[in-house]
Amino acid sequence: MATRARIGILNEDGTVTASYQHWDGYPGGLGYTLVDYWCDANKTREAIALGNASKWGFIIGTKVDFDDRNDPLHEVQNVYYMRDRGEKDQGPNTYEDEAEYLAEGFNSGEEYIYLLKNTGKKDYLGKETGEWFYSHYDDHEFKPLEEVAIKDHMDMLRNHLEMMKARKVA
Repeated sequence: MATRARIGILNEDGTVTASYQHWDGYPGGLGYTLVDYWCDANKTREAIALGNASKWGFIIGTKVDFDDRNDPLHEVQNVYYMRDRGEKDQGPNTYEDEAEYLAEGFNSGEEYIYLLKNTGKKDYLGKETGEWFYSHYDDHEFKPLEEVAIKDHMDMLRNHLEMMKARKVA
């Protein structure tokens, strides 16, 4: 079952540009990937511009056969409905501001929406980096993502280890 999400970026003029993402949209999945690989505003803006995606990976990537899950690029790159499957009308949406994004960002069945903001944060090299925020459809407010995504991802890994132990015992 898919956990749908929307990935947005706050533009300098206060508008938000966002696109839909179909699979693994929960904080420990997509949220963790965003925090780990997508804090560069230019890279994120370029990815969102390609429109709605089946999934986001670590890189934007190049055109692939949408249905060829054996292609190793499927594991590492974004897979888009327009670029990779040739669908029409799958471009990003623009919202007037954060409030409109919160109000309308859940209109395609999204459980989570994400927003990259320039908050003045710098990385370990002193380079400006974006900061991710998220909202769940139940609360409609943006909260910082990083700690929640890491903890959720760690819980997923712990559960995986427990399942491995259970298989060895059985």
